[in-house]
Amino acid sequence: MADLSLNERLYIWGRNLFQHQQEPVAWAGSVLAAAARRREQSPEIDEALNLAEREDHWPRGREVFDRIRQRSLSKEAPLAEEDALRFALAELVAKLAHNAAGQRPPFDHDSGWRVGPTLSPRGGDG
Repeated sequence: MADLSLNERLYIWGRNLFQHQQEPVAWAGSVLAAAARRREQSPEIDEALNLAEREDHWPRGREVFDRIRQRSLSKEAPLAEEDALRFALAELVAKLAHNAAGQRPPFDHDSGWRVGPTLSPRGGDG
């Protein structure tokens, strides 16, 4: 494993972490909730948190993802670095919900593997 880059090791760690989750969407939502604690809430983050809690809302995952992404890319009100992390996690929650609901077309199969690495110091580097 010493021959692997940091990003490759984070990817493997993230895959293993994700694959051990009994309820992956709820787990990702709890990671987002922890990251969002003590920060000013936003409607997009709140929507992702609600999505993770309600399996009957999972089919709305792509719609929620699109709103989160639109806010993430806003040039009029750019996100601070810490907020960008929360929004990246919220996007992953929406992707997981969409995929878990069986909606088409699915997001990348490894979206859940990126939840843990997103929180690492170098998680956004690749």
